[in-house]
This record gives sequence, C-alpha cells and structure tokens, in this order.
Amino acid sequence: MPNVLILGATGYIGFPLAQSLLRSGNYTVYGLARNAAKANHLTLHEITPIRGDVSDISTFSPLIASAPIDIVVDTTNAYEHASTILNALIAASKSRIESLAREGTAGPKLGFVYTSGSWVHGSPKDPVSDLHPIGTSLSKGTPAKIVSWRPRHEQAILAAPDVLDVAIVRPAEIYGCESPLWGTYWSALVASARSESPAKSIKLPVGPTARPPIVHVDDVVSGMHAAVDRVHGLLGSWPVFDLVGETVQVREVMEGIRAVLGLTAELEYVGTQSNPFFEAMGLVSNSSESGRARIVLGWEPKRRAFLMKLALYVAAWEAAQMRRDQSKTQGNSS
Repeated sequence: MPNVLILGATGYIGFPLAQSLLRSGNYTVYGLARNAAKANHLTLHEITPIRGDVSDISTFSPLIASAPIDIVVDTTNAYEHASTILNALIAASKSRIESLAREGTAGPKLGFVYTSGSWVHGSPKDPVSDLHPIGTSLSKGTPAKIVSWRPRHEQAILAAPDVLDVAIVRPAEIYGCESPLWGTYWSALVASARSESPAKSIKLPVGPTARPPIVHVDDVVSGMHAAVDRVHGLLGSWPVFDLVGETVQVREVMEGIRAVLGLTAELEYVGTQSNPFFEAMGLVSNSSESGRARIVLGWEPKRRAFLMKLALYVAAWEAAQMRRDQSKTQGNSS
C-alpha cells in the first residue's frame, strides 16, 4: 500500500488526516515529529514517527529519495520554509527518477499535496472559484498581505509536473474542535463572560462588514484525503481545489456568541488596525462554492450550520484551551 509522509502530523489538520488515511486501510502513514513527546504521540496512534523538523530537510529528504515514501502532504504553517520544502521534494523525486532511468526503468513520480488557503482570493467584488488565476492581472481580488507570497509558491508547485504529481487544496477559514483561527475573536468574549466583573464594552479587531468563507476541520480532512487518493494522475489538468462549507458574517457570529455567553457588553468592531493576520481574517468573501471539489474529488461538506451550533464550538474551544493550559502546567512541574 502507498506510504504517505505528513508534515505537520501532530497538528490541527495533519493529525486527523493521518488517522483518516490509516482508518481507510489503504495507506501506511509516517509523520514528522519535532520531539520525543510528539513522536510518542504518533506511535501511540500507529503512525510511524520521523524525528525531525521542516526547517531541516535533511531529517526527512533521504527517506523520500530512497523511495519508502510515495506521497508527501504538507499541512504545516511553515511559511518561511515552504520553498525549501518544495525544492527538497523536487530534488528527491528527481533523484529517484534519474536513478531508475540509469537502469532503463520508469517509476511513479512522488506525489505532493499542499495545503494552501482561501486568503489568496482576497476580497473580490465578483464571485471567484479555484479556476480563477490568483496574484495575476486576471485576478478578481488581491491576496491578503500575510499570504502575498503564496500565489508564486502555488505556481512553483504547478510548474513541477515532470517530477511531481501535485494537488493544491485551499481550505476556507477552518473551525471546529480547537478553532485556532476563530478563537482569536472568541477569547475576549469568553474571558469577559467568565470574569467576576464582565466588561461593558469589548473591542474586536475586525470590520463590521467582514464576511469570510468557512469550513469545518472534519470537512477539510475529507477533502485532503480525497486529494491524496487521486494525486497520482486522477485530478485533471488543474489540480487546485477550494474547500468552502459556507460563508458567514463575522458580526452575526459575534452577536450570536454574545447571546450564547449571556453577555450584555457592547461589541465594537474597530477594524483590523493594520494587523496582517486580522486583515486576512476579516476579508469579504465572494467564494461560496466548491463545485470542482465536488466534481473531481467527490467532496461534500457535511459539517455546516455554523451559526446554529455556536455554543458547541465555543465550548469545544474552551475545552481545548483548558487542555493546553494543563499540558503547560504539567510540563513546568516535570
């Protein structure tokens, strides 16, 4: 069965993806682990750990070059290392191909599935899809500053068809379980609700018209899994896929959370304050469909109705914060 190496295997997307691939019975899964604790976590869940870090390609590129790995999935947020990772994969795959060529033999190319994101679309006035070129004169929007480098990186991935079979998956803003993105908005409201002296006014770093596309982490994993299944020649001529579950008004979300928490504080939408992260979070989306993901990947988002289940998602986020705090306490006491 194919061997898959996941970069970011203990992370928000990487770990549930590793579990999904294992449970399918179709893959042997390896995961990059920065330390012994993370390696042990992967071993516990029957994922073969590779000790190393994405900042040091020597820790995993020999494994790829020697051919135990058939597909690499990058689920990291290692922006500064993205080009280094891609170049290492191209070199490793090329080495394999050339080695086989010297023997007069052909073999499959290395598969590479890259996790991009919907921020590359910016805030277009007109509807966009994954068929619209980003970062070009034909683009309908300007990528958020924090990912302004990403269109060039996507092009570099797509420019390597001679040595890599690739897929680029662009999830919308992800929520569910830990909800690390949305927690940046929720934290102030939750802290006030749990305080003995709740605030009378809470400033939020977002504009009142923000309307981002969103998708549940479970649906991201199913889309990524489908891309892995099809990466070797089954994705057509344009292997780029937006994953969007629905689109929401941030203001409606925050007012809903205020009601869930029983807060009376006034919410002030003060804008992004020139913060690149909050600028990206506060985009106004015109990307509300994932037709090609449905057609080519067979993908269908199943976790929807975000606004109706806000109490559940906030409770899950709080539980994740408690677990993180407990882990820090245990680490400091050991």
